[in-house]
Parts: sequence; C-alpha cells; structure tokens
Amino acid sequence: MQVQGRRLLVNGQVFTVKGVNYSPIPVGSTGGAPQAGCLNGADWWTDRPAYIADFPLIRQMGANTIRTYAALNDTSPSNLAQVRAMLDKAYENGLYVIMGYYPTHTGAIDAAFQASAQAGFLAGVNAYKDHPAVLMWAFGNEQNIDNGQDPAWYPFVNTVLGLSKAADPNHPAMSVEGECPQCTTPTTYNIGSVARSANDASMTNMDLWGMTAYRGTSFNGLFATLAAQTSKPLLLSEFGKDAFKDSVQAEDAAMQVRYLSAQWNEISASLSAQDASRPLIGAIWFEWTDEWWKADNGTTRVCTTHDSPVQFTRSSDTDDPDYNEEWFGLTAIRATDAISNPSGTARRLRPSYTTLQTLWAGASASGAAASASLLNGTVRNYPNPFRVGAEGTKFVIFTGRAAKVDIRLYDAGGQFVASLTQDAASAERVELNWDGKVSGGAYASPGLYVARIEAKAAGAATQTQFRRVVAVR
Repeated sequence: MQVQGRRLLVNGQVFTVKGVNYSPIPVGSTGGAPQAGCLNGADWWTDRPAYIADFPLIRQMGANTIRTYAALNDTSPSNLAQVRAMLDKAYENGLYVIMGYYPTHTGAIDAAFQASAQAGFLAGVNAYKDHPAVLMWAFGNEQNIDNGQDPAWYPFVNTVLGLSKAADPNHPAMSVEGECPQCTTPTTYNIGSVARSANDASMTNMDLWGMTAYRGTSFNGLFATLAAQTSKPLLLSEFGKDAFKDSVQAEDAAMQVRYLSAQWNEISASLSAQDASRPLIGAIWFEWTDEWWKADNGTTRVCTTHDSPVQFTRSSDTDDPDYNEEWFGLTAIRATDAISNPSGTARRLRPSYTTLQTLWAGASASGAAASASLLNGTVRNYPNPFRVGAEGTKFVIFTGRAAKVDIRLYDAGGQFVASLTQDAASAERVELNWDGKVSGGAYASPGLYVARIEAKAAGAATQTQFRRVVAVR
C-alpha cells in the first residue's frame, strides 16, 4: 500500500476506500469501561460470532474496508491473538482494515502522555504490520477538538508517524480530524494550518488526512476547501446521518437513504480514482450498527434502551438539523441484552444498506439479488464443536427479507433429534440456540449431527442449507 500524489495504491492499483466504521457494541454494553450495570463492549473483536456473521454481509454490500478505533491499543498476548483472528476473517472476506490507535483526549501533551502514546502506537504497528488485511494506520480520532489545541500536538503526531514509517514503510499512516461547531469553543479542522504546525511543510510524515463530517445532505464545499490547504490525499473517515426524524419522533429510514444518496453523489464527484487531481481516496459510513449506549441520563450511560435525545445540531442542515447518535446504523439492533447474550445482537438491515449496495461500484447484480433472498450467505454456528451439557451452539442466519426460519437436527443415522424456529420480520440477523438437548429433554450424545436449515416465505421458493454440528464432552 502506498500514497501516490492524491491517490492510494493497493498492490500497484488505484484503490477507492468504500467502508464502514465497525464498532458493534451490543445492547447492555458501553463503548468504554463498565458502569451502572453496563458491560464493556469496546473490544468487539472478542465477540467472534458477531464479526464472523457481519463481515460477509459487509462485503456483499460492496464495501472493501472497515475502520476500527482502538484495535491497536492493547498489545497483550491474549488480545493480540484475538485481533489477529479478526484480521484473518476480514482478509478471508476481502475486507481491508484501517487499524486505529486511540490516544487519551487529555488536552495536555506533556512528556508522559507522549511517551505512553508513542510506545502504545508503535507496539501495535509492529504487532500487525505483517498481516495482509491491514490497509493503513490511524493515530487518533478528532484529537484536534482538544489535544490539537496544544502547540505540541501536531509536531508530536509527525514524530510518531515518522517512527511508524520507519518500523513499517509498507502501509500509509494518517490522523483523523473532526469539527465541532456546537462546542463551547467551536472547533474546525486544523488541516494545513501553519499556526498549528499542521501544514504540509511541517507534517512531512503524514501520508494522508482523515476527517469526520456531518453537515447534512451536502458537504458545503468541504473537499475543495481542504484540497486548497493540503496536497495530501483526503479520506472521509466518517459521514452519515441518523435514521431518527426529530420532527415526528420516530424512525425514518427513507430520510437516512435520502441523505446517503446525496452525500455519496458528492463524494463520488471528488474521488481521485476518477481524476488524479481530485482530493478524496474514499469514504467510510458511520456506522455499521446502532449504538444504544451513546445517550446518558446526565451522569451515566443508559445502555439498555434505544434513546433519542438530540446530541448535536448542524444549523446548515435544513432537513433534520438534530442528530441522534444512537440511530446511525446501516443495521438496527434488537434489545437482546449483552449481559445474558454476550455473543452478539440480532440485526435488522435498513434500506440504507441496499442503497449503498447500489451506489458502490463493488456491488454486483448478484449481490443485489442476494440481498432479497431468503437465506443471505452461508449459515454458521458457534462454537462448533460444542461441549454438550456445558454449553450450547448458536446458529446465525441473515435473511434478505421477511421469512420463517426452521432448523431440524438429525443424528448421523438420520434420526430426528431437535428443532428450532423463528420468524424474521424483515431483512435481519436471526440467532437460534441449540442447548444440546434432544426432543425428549435429555442431552444429546457426543457425535456428529446434521442441521437442515430452511427459510420459507409466501411467494418465494423455499431455500435450504445444511450444516455439520459436532457435539463433544
């Protein structure tokens, strides 16, 4: 991977990032430390069943990239193994990963902060630089809103990125800027700022700039403005719109589609893959799933209800200027409490999913057709093998439309042993658990079983898949 002018090259070919920010926090968890009955869901790569089910669907949408926020922060041996397993699965599904390091938003860039952040970031770079799924490194997210107010910030970032390039010359490195017009001290991007030492002459080790932007259906000339301030490529690291319409106090999926379509059309007109003089190497939708933990009650996070307080406002947005951070997902999530169900949360695909599938060049006609099928992708179950009597195994099914899902389990001799069923109300993720018990109530004997998975819907041909299930003691 390398930057050439305003373009990103992957394996020598011009590459356009079409991505989703991926941080699927289940209901009942927060994006940070546990509090007030909420679990810590930030380390999503420990939830292997969730990303194994999600990644094929993300790829089928036409995405080629996922962006992480803090995958580099913990380099303990146990965490390294889990992150690498996640990277393996991303690579298997044709997805590149932007590996993020999340420094503390401290506002004071003293020697202790610099030493800790530098060591942490470089440890992550060295841990994963050999993995083929890595696309680039990202040091920080929207740090300009606080850390970037310290004159030491951008010289420090340039130093850190220089060290990462020395350790790994094969992957670009960036930092991500944000804007906050509603902050007590309104903040915008420092990209190209001479006063902040964020200009090209100062940021010699910065390969490209990332930025987050929420401005409504239009970016209001943002890309041209930033292109005049830096010759480096730009990556729109976050864009999107929540699916909650404040004027009616209800979900409005069509509104989200309307924003998405207008935003992508503007992004597309600025892509460097089409014209080397254009500034954008791509864009990343925020985000894959809704985040029920984002709102609080004034003191602590409320992680078990889908709340809709206004969390920021964009006065330039004349359609729906109030933004609700719990509703940005391409997929909605069900109220399945992570405390009782730690292996993922059921998904419901919003129309914005299929809209992106149509807009992105990577989405084929076969992919679009598959999104309307009854069984969307290969059904899997986890764990497999499973320890009968000590744990169950969970089947994860994605439906492309409303359907009835039936699973019938047979032993190696073809004898029926158990059945599971659930109705999917729309295109969504369905989870069915087999506790290992047979129809009489006793636990199944160790051995090989075959699951026959059927999806049925009025006016459609029944679709069937088979899955081997192994029970052990």
